[in-house]
Amino acid sequence: MTQDTILWVCEDARLVGAEALDPLLDAGERARRSRFRFEHLARQYTVAHGLLRLALTRKCPHIEPADWRFSAGPYGKPGVAPGLPPLAFSLAHTRGLVAIAVGAAEDGPLGLDAEDAGRSVDLAVANRFFAPVEVEDLFHLPDGERLRRFFTLWSLKESFLKATGLGLSLPLDTFSFTFPGAGLLAFARHADRVPESCRTAPGVADPVGPGPRDYGFAQMLMEGTEARHALALCLPVDAAMPAFRLEAVEAVRPPRAESGKAPDVAARRLEPVWDWRTS
Repeated sequence: MTQDTILWVCEDARLVGAEALDPLLDAGERARRSRFRFEHLARQYTVAHGLLRLALTRKCPHIEPADWRFSAGPYGKPGVAPGLPPLAFSLAHTRGLVAIAVGAAEDGPLGLDAEDAGRSVDLAVANRFFAPVEVEDLFHLPDGERLRRFFTLWSLKESFLKATGLGLSLPLDTFSFTFPGAGLLAFARHADRVPESCRTAPGVADPVGPGPRDYGFAQMLMEGTEARHALALCLPVDAAMPAFRLEAVEAVRPPRAESGKAPDVAARRLEPVWDWRTS
């Protein structure tokens, strides 16, 4: 048995005609968009939330994109509102890129993160946020590899926080990623560092305690037209579902509305190279 998850990516600045996504947004989304001071951020918001609705409808074609409604979990993690088909999703955006992961809610929550891996950063911040083993590994790398590793770690960590639903209430040094071999990730939790408030948080995955469910991770670097991005996806897995299948597509044109049909978006399948393993 496999868990099927689809990942949508879009270089939002290249999606000419993105205004075609505007009618899909609800009144609350339009109100939030109106608060952006910069047009490129408002446009990215439209692309992200419009594509999310289209991606959900690809999974459940009997629901019109404009009919999806959303609610927030205990720590603010968005999800499909009760009464609609149970789908899990995670949305991420950064400079130049929107990314969306969609799967079945029964398989467990998803966590997706995207980072602008081309921006400059003071690697000393790793000492504040990363686990000791990650900091040691990072600064033992050659100079030319450290920045890539930094964004790889940051995106993986954010993906886990999103999957648990805890967000930054769970410190980044309470779990770690190491790289035991080419194309392999090793994930560890450090229970002694976890705040008491996060140990048994209601309504979210327990990041510390034992249980049948563990986590799988997929990570890649994506070279776009205008920027370089690090993407990471966290999926829960258990003994009944030992593997997951991940398909990636890129939105290349805005939706076309045919008479009597819901709008759709033109996409092409990607064949990315993933580093991944089950924790």
